[in-house]
Amino acid sequence: MNRMPPPQAAADVHAVARLCRARVPQALALLSTAAGLARWNLGLWHTQEQAPGWLSGSSLFGGGRGLAQVQVDATRGWVDYRVGSDAQHLVPRIQARVQPGAELGYTEDRCIVTLMAWRSADMDDARWRRLCATHEVEIDIIRAELERAPDSGVPG
Repeated sequence: MNRMPPPQAAADVHAVARLCRARVPQALALLSTAAGLARWNLGLWHTQEQAPGWLSGSSLFGGGRGLAQVQVDATRGWVDYRVGSDAQHLVPRIQARVQPGAELGYTEDRCIVTLMAWRSADMDDARWRRLCATHEVEIDIIRAELERAPDSGVPG
C-alpha cells in the first residue's frame, strides 16, 4: 500500500506514530510504568517510581533530574505526562495514545502508538528540535520493545 507522507506539523505541536505488533494493555504498560519508561524514555533515563504515578529519572542530554506525573486512561488508551524538574511546576505537554488496531482494520494483535508533544512558551528552537528528534527515535524504540516480547507485558 502506498502512503503519502503526513503534512508537516505546526511549529507548536509534534506527533509521531507507529503500527506495533502488540495489544493495547501491553503498550499502555510500557508507556506508563517506571519499568516501561526505563526501556525507552531518553529524558527520564534510569526511570524510578517515586510514588504511584510519579516517576523520576535523568536526562541523557544534560544529566539533569526530570520528573513526570503519569496519568493513564486505559479506556481511551491515553497516557498524559506532566513533566519538568520541579514537582510544583510540572507542565502537561506530552501525551501518548494507543489505538487498537482492530478499530482501524488491522488484526487484534496490533495497535498504533502515538507520541505527541506541545511546545511550551519557554522552549527555544534548539530544545524544541531536540525534543522532536528524540520522539522520532523513542517511537522506534517503543515499537522494538513491544515487538521483541509481544506477550510479556512490560519487556525485560
